[in-house]
Amino acid sequence: MTDIDIRVRVPADLKDRLDALARSTKRSLSDLATDALRTLTDQEESDIAHIRRAMEESRQPNARIVPHKQAMDWIRSRGTSTPLPKPKGRRRTPA
Repeated sequence: MTDIDIRVRVPADLKDRLDALARSTKRSLSDLATDALRTLTDQEESDIAHIRRAMEESRQPNARIVPHKQAMDWIRSRGTSTPLPKPKGRRRTPA
């Protein structure tokens, strides 16, 4: 595998934190950036694959659908003193 150079502009406070992290872990900025980009890319690819699977499943005739507002209300209530019950959704109506 051939390495390539990429320039990235970051805020000064982030650069300071990266420098401190590089010193404390005895790693280069390049190694830290490579690991961060690899982690981000892996997570984004996984998220996209999950979304695509969910979209495909939602098209199935027996799919249960939770309206966006209801799902978001439930998500926002988690960890609060009054969490909402997990929504069950409704059967998809045939097109």
